[in-house]
Amino acid sequence: MNTGTLVEITVRVGDLVEENQIIKTLIGEMKLSNSAVGNLLEEGIEWVPYAGKIYQGIKLNRLQKRFNEHQAKFNEIGKLLSETSMSATYISERIFPIVLSDLIEEHEDAKINLILTGFENVFIEEKTEESVVINYFDSLRELRYADIMRFYYLSNVVQTYKVHAVGSDEHALIRNIDKKLENRGLISIKKTYGAIAGQEADIYSDNVQLTLYGRKFLDFILDSNTSV
Repeated sequence: MNTGTLVEITVRVGDLVEENQIIKTLIGEMKLSNSAVGNLLEEGIEWVPYAGKIYQGIKLNRLQKRFNEHQAKFNEIGKLLSETSMSATYISERIFPIVLSDLIEEHEDAKINLILTGFENVFIEEKTEESVVINYFDSLRELRYADIMRFYYLSNVVQTYKVHAVGSDEHALIRNIDKKLENRGLISIKKTYGAIAGQEADIYSDNVQLTLYGRKFLDFILDSNTSV
C-alpha cells in the first residue's frame, strides 16, 4: 500500500467522522424543534443507501437549510406521524428514506414543498401500497419545477400561463415539456390532423385530458395550501 493510498484513506475517515458529527447535530436540532420528525430522521437515516457518499459538505448544509425553511410543513407532518395508524416500520424504513434522499439530492428548492406535500399525503390518504407511493415519488423526481408548473396549467390548477415568442428557446421548451408530460403518462393530448401528419403544434388546457395516473399524481403533490 503506497503513501498516497494511506493519505486518501485518512482523509476519507476524517470526512466520515465530520459527517457523522454534522448528522448528529442535525438530528439533535430536529428533535428539539419537532421530536416526532427528529426521531424519524434518526431512524430513517440508517436506511438511506450509500450514506457515506450522500452526507457530504454542501448536501448536508442543503438538508439543514431545507429543514429550517420548511419548519411549518415538518410540524404538520410531525402531528400526522404521531396520529397515524400505519406501520412505523413502513414509514421509517420504506417511505421516509426515499423522502430524505430527495430532500438531499433535489437541486431545485422550489420542489421541496411538493416532496413534503407528497409525504404529508401518504399520511392523510393512508397510502399503504408501497409500490404506488414509490412510483409517485419517482415521477416527481423525473420532473423539473417548470414541468410541474406546466402540468398545473394543463390541469386547470392555474388559469394563466406566460406566452413566449413563437420560435424562441422558451417556446421550444414548452413544447418539449408537453411531450415529456405525455410520455410520462400524465396527460393525453387530443390529436389534430396536423399532429397526425407529424406537424408540431402548441397545445392548451382545452385540448388536453389528464390520464387516470395524472389525476392521482396531481392529488399526491397538491394540497389546499399549495402556492403556485
